[in-house]
Amino acid sequence: MIQTGSRLFDFSLQNQYGESVTSTGLSEGRVLVVFYPWAFSRVCGSELEALNESYEYFAKRNVRIVGISVDHKFTLRSYAESLGIKFELLADFWPHGEVANQMGAFDEQQGVATRVSLLLEDGVVRNLFRSGMGEARKIEDYKHAVDGL
Repeated sequence: MIQTGSRLFDFSLQNQYGESVTSTGLSEGRVLVVFYPWAFSRVCGSELEALNESYEYFAKRNVRIVGISVDHKFTLRSYAESLGIKFELLADFWPHGEVANQMGAFDEQQGVATRVSLLLEDGVVRNLFRSGMGEARKIEDYKHAVDGL
């Protein structure tokens, strides 16, 4: 399980357009990695919409936002288009939930990513955020952590 101070391990996932995104690419600068259970679900949608509404805030502070779920890239593309998402959504589809599992962000009983977020700086975890399956994480907590870096 990844912890504050841990380095990001090697992985490669496809985004909603089928482009490969690697951990190496996420190891430069500041990145907010947001694991979420399901595309098109109520709580996930509200969380990603709130992040999308705050996109400029994070962009001005040079923070890249990346969402990760176990949904297929085609589902993620439809989801991103339906919400007007400005950031990448990565598909941890196959092997199913492998990256989420290695991060300690996978619910084996339900087969989905849990609500875990990582604020990275140059590939090192600076902050961890967790909430229950039906509980959205607070954007203000992310902003506070970003401003503290």
